Amino acid sequence: MLKYRGRSKSPSKTKAPTTDIATAPNKVWTWDITYLKSNIRGKYHKLYMVVDIFSRKIIGWEVWPEESGEHAAELMQKAVVSENATNKLLVLHSDKGAYVRQKVT
Repeated sequence: MLKYRGRSKSPSKTKAPTTDIATAPNKVWTWDITYLKSNIRGKYHKLYMVVDIFSRKIIGWEVWPEESGEHAAELMQKAVVSENATNKLLVLHSDKGAYVRQKVT
């Protein structure tokens, strides 16, 4: 029992996830969609919110009745313009762990 036996795949080493450290404002942002209760039973509004990790400033937020990629894209465009973050390398991290490292134009 002290050594590997069997026909299954042998253990492999996994690579550590990349870490992005926010050293200044407008370097790393995070965003999420939160469900908000309404007065109607079973109906929820969706709060889209973008936060700067370094300063903890809420960069942008909007409430819509449904989830949509178009709504998220619109919010991101407004956030980039409001923070004058065009032509800067910006990391956008989501709640589920995925992130995008891209120069915003």
